[in-house]
Amino acid sequence: MRWFRIVPVLLLLAGCTASAPPLPPPEPIDTIAIAGNQFVDRSGRTLQLKGFNLSGAEYACVEGDGFFDTPDGRAPGDQVLEAMRGWGRANAVRVPLNEQCWLGLPAAPPAFAGEKYRAEVSDFVRRLNAYGFVAILDLHRTAPGDGVSRNQEQMPDRDHSPAFWQSVATTFRTGAVVFDLFNEPFPFSEPDSERALACWRDGCTLRSENTGQDYPAAGMNELVAAVRGTGSRAVVLAGGVFWAERMDGWLKYRPTDPAGQLGASFHAYSFNTYCLSPECYDRDLKPIMEQVPLLAGEVGPSLNAEIADVDRNCPPRAVRRGGWADETLDWFDRNGAGWTAWSWNPWGDCWSLTKDWGGEPTPAWGKELRRRLAAS
Repeated sequence: MRWFRIVPVLLLLAGCTASAPPLPPPEPIDTIAIAGNQFVDRSGRTLQLKGFNLSGAEYACVEGDGFFDTPDGRAPGDQVLEAMRGWGRANAVRVPLNEQCWLGLPAAPPAFAGEKYRAEVSDFVRRLNAYGFVAILDLHRTAPGDGVSRNQEQMPDRDHSPAFWQSVATTFRTGAVVFDLFNEPFPFSEPDSERALACWRDGCTLRSENTGQDYPAAGMNELVAAVRGTGSRAVVLAGGVFWAERMDGWLKYRPTDPAGQLGASFHAYSFNTYCLSPECYDRDLKPIMEQVPLLAGEVGPSLNAEIADVDRNCPPRAVRRGGWADETLDWFDRNGAGWTAWSWNPWGDCWSLTKDWGGEPTPAWGKELRRRLAAS
């Protein structure tokens, strides 16, 4: 996500209400692939991915607070996954990760890094699949050299990011797992320049948001090659430039994937400055979707822009039901694009879908998503 300040809210797990009917047993999923311009399961049935982001593993570890941003610092338990199932036909969870914690680099606290971090994430992915959710692993936080990954970088770094994806691809040789190569590329903070798009595909030299020094950025082609070099044929996603908002250059600069398992990622927020209407989606997203599947990896609520401080708290009037978010999700559903909403975290801010880890929805954004999933 482009801008917000995480405010961890440690809330106790709330159980499901006594009146809720029991859910049928979960149907595990073990495969996802791309066939043509669609995501498909093992039987070749089309999958429209719908679900949530589960934030925390991208920052809690490097800040020394745990593996995830949960009351005990561990990955959410099975009660949380059951609560997610209770919202309806959700079938995907996007999990942002930290390259320093995964690789066990010196900048990450040893208690929450390396083998311990990998084991925690791996077990969570296994349980997501067991509960019927495709796991979308997103490289969210990075830093070159000895830097500490506290801020989002413009692009992945050549120092560690290819090694991260080599390791992740080796770890997840099986299962219904998607690799979202880099959260929100914004090389040079430019929306559509040739140098930004060339850097996105091939790499370049950028100034680090974490160290203040120049670093060699890895392009999408290099990250795809890192995954494929392990023999993996997992689905990979490449998000567009300008914080995954600007997609009109995606096809021209499309990364090369010898496995033919490349999809596109787009981020949709009501504060987008370029692409936030069905007219833009028709113009920029549809041509991509004619060739590869598309996932809106982050979708946010309809915000009243005049209300300040929506990152620290959520005034009652800050989030509107319907409006932009409904219009955007309607377009995705009508056109078969996947989406994962930001975010299943009880932070108490406007991005929160839930009031607690038991899945009680927030008054506007949460209830809107639950209604949509229940009706799908």
